[in-house]
Amino acid sequence: MDAETCNRMYPVRTPVRVFPNTRQDPPRITRTRTRAVQVQHGLAVVHVDGIRCAFDTRHIDPLPDNFPVEA
Repeated sequence: MDAETCNRMYPVRTPVRVFPNTRQDPPRITRTRTRAVQVQHGLAVVHVDGIRCAFDTRHIDPLPDNFPVEA
């Protein structure tokens, strides 16, 4: 998904499930803290609460707005 589409569908503070390493590792439930941006080679990334690195939008799963988020 490109950054423009991601931002239109999922605003900042959207609850998400992220996979910090691989999808085989346990996920973390958090929220987006930035809008998605396009970086090199068309990759779209977004930052989430509690984790320093940016995530490829393909490696996050948006959750319902009322989903409980870890502190």
